[in-house]
Amino acid sequence: MTLIVILVFLMLVTLSGVSVLNRMQQRQRHHRLQQRRLRVQAEELADIVTCLEQTLPNRTITKHINDMIIVLQQQMLALEEKNREHLEAAILKSELYSDELLNPKNRQSINYQRDSDAQIAKTQLYLNEAMHLVMQLAAQGTINEVELEAYLGELRWAYLMVPVMSYIGQGDKSMSISDRFSAQAFYRKAQQLLMESMHQDPRRLKMIKELSEMVDGDRVGLSRDLREITSVA
Repeated sequence: MTLIVILVFLMLVTLSGVSVLNRMQQRQRHHRLQQRRLRVQAEELADIVTCLEQTLPNRTITKHINDMIIVLQQQMLALEEKNREHLEAAILKSELYSDELLNPKNRQSINYQRDSDAQIAKTQLYLNEAMHLVMQLAAQGTINEVELEAYLGELRWAYLMVPVMSYIGQGDKSMSISDRFSAQAFYRKAQQLLMESMHQDPRRLKMIKELSEMVDGDRVGLSRDLREITSVA
């Protein structure tokens, strides 16, 4: 009888141990799945940040989105039970990057021009995603309504300028090899985009006028203030 009791006890202990082990494994799998999802989101945001840093003059927008990466990394760290050093280093790197974005000494040149239609489309995709993200920030109370409208205005301007300045750049290249016919076609494509846009920036109308003069041969290029577009009026 005593032997039976011992065997039953050992069986119960074994079953309990297996149950605990299964729960631990399930929790670990759940954590890994959550971390993987968060990592994918962080990588997608990192692509947007890289695009914005190269495209947007207002780096505060870029910082806000980089700060969203930090939040995701912190959530990943909270799920990590063993190798925390790598995530802690990644968070520190992201925090330093956010500080650098607002440092005027670390500013890099902004360029709207892209070399292909595929690059234009990719950049516009990231800019469109950034618009959704700043609307999320406004809904969370991270930014106010005034900031939201200003940020959306700049993102929409960049969305317009990327293809416009890219086509103008292609037109200028055609002019440099005396291919006036191709240059006119590129200038007209840029002008058409500007005419179809409803953006209220006054530079849009000035650019339309100057492009007409370039198509007619009365102007060799955009005026300097338009070529140095780096911010929203």
